[in-house]
This record gives sequence, structure tokens and C-alpha cells, in this order.
Amino acid sequence: MKAQPDFICAICLRTVCGRWGAQRGPDRALPPLCRYCEQSYTAGVGKPSAGSFRDRREVMRGFALAEALRCEAMQKTWERRYGA
Repeated sequence: MKAQPDFICAICLRTVCGRWGAQRGPDRALPPLCRYCEQSYTAGVGKPSAGSFRDRREVMRGFALAEALRCEAMQKTWERRYGA
């Protein structure tokens, strides 16, 4: 089986090596998010119940990107208000 190419996570900016780890299935890291960021930024969000597994995972990945943007915006607002 062909190895997945390396990519940089859009949230934490770490390089995800596609050579090792799960190549198929639910544990595979899909660009542009590493598996850790995908899970940690969606920990408080209820999982969707309808659709195929891949569809539900894509929705959760969208939630993770939105939550990362929200966290970054809140940090900027706090820094502007209270100083860094």
C-alpha cells in the first residue's frame, strides 16, 4: 500500500508523517488536520447522528476548524482588551 504524503496541520502547525500509523479507517489523519487537533477541538461538540461515517467525520473536522478559529479570535479579543 502506498504511504500517505506528509502534511502540516492547519491548527497546531505540526508535521504529520503519513509513513507510519493507520493508513485506512477511522484513525487515519486526513489533511489539513492532525488526529489530535481533530479530536481535541471537537471534544465538547455533540457528534452528528445521521449520515455515513465519513460524512460525520467531515462535519466534525469542520467543527474543529471553526472552533480553532473561534479560540484564536477570543485570544485576540482578550489581548486587545487586557493587554498581552
